Amino acid sequence: MRPELVTEDAGLAALRGEWEALWRRASAVPGGATPFASPAWLLPWWGAFGTGMPRVAVAREGGRLLGVLPLYLLDEGGARKLLPMGVGITDYHDALLDPSAPEGLAGALLAAVLEGAARDGAALCDLPDLPPGAALRDAAPPLGWREEGWVGEPCPVLHLPGEELRGAVPSGTPGVPSGTLRKLRMSRHRAERAGGWSAHLATAEEVLPFWEALVGMHRARWTRRGEEGGVLADPRVLAFHREALPLLFEAGVLRLWALRIGGELAAVYHAMAAGPDRLMFYLSGFDEARAFESPGTILLGHVAEAALAEGRRELHFLRGGEAYKYAWGAADRMNAGRRLLPPE
Repeated sequence: MRPELVTEDAGLAALRGEWEALWRRASAVPGGATPFASPAWLLPWWGAFGTGMPRVAVAREGGRLLGVLPLYLLDEGGARKLLPMGVGITDYHDALLDPSAPEGLAGALLAAVLEGAARDGAALCDLPDLPPGAALRDAAPPLGWREEGWVGEPCPVLHLPGEELRGAVPSGTPGVPSGTLRKLRMSRHRAERAGGWSAHLATAEEVLPFWEALVGMHRARWTRRGEEGGVLADPRVLAFHREALPLLFEAGVLRLWALRIGGELAAVYHAMAAGPDRLMFYLSGFDEARAFESPGTILLGHVAEAALAEGRRELHFLRGGEAYKYAWGAADRMNAGRRLLPPE
């Protein structure tokens, strides 16, 4: 099969239904596609950040969509380059492939984009944040293209046990230090003495109100630390999330949890389910006035238990080596990056 290129916004919008169906097939298998590859994530990103020209490779066989590689062409500083849609706020990038896709399809999709990029005068193609196992890590570029690589950011992952929960914590969770489990028990006891605690998963009507609460807590915390608004300072980031969150909820992957202590909102956690086996922690906010009860610890413990109850075996903390991730026993997995340069 020979991939085709989608180069206009209208064609991108027309692809949505097929793309959604492909993503559902690809994400249904263990270790399959993540929400970062879904149109529910990438099309809102394009609406908020897309200042270039789509260069999306698609492959079909018998009328069935088997592969999508969503890149775009950006003019920056007098030079043109190719980047993945979602770049900047997306922790894992890859081509989206049907489980039945033939071997080498990722390379064919990449070649289709790069051959077009050469005609467009692109100086390079950057592919950052490729996780272990990504098809694009090994996809061969067209003949004559040169490559440079780099080690990306750590993405710590916590492995969960296979047994049922016992008591208030994940009993025997491999890798979770006993000190962290003691802290979780202590935090829960403190919250009980402060009026009790409860964790609640957002309904469709609660998604945006919970999100706004997360934004307020996150921005207040980072502003007090001297970083105005933190990662939510950019209005485009806020616009993206406000559009994407309801779509992610409809897709069945959003896990937006809220914690209340003494009846008052104390923390919100934005997580996403990735197939049947993984949960990805994306962003959180908590009320620093409740620091004594450690609401972030309480909510993270509860979400880990909920993930186990769903049969999930990995918690992905995504990019960054923050200390709290390792306190839970997570171990690094390294993203990688590739820079592809056209023939001289």
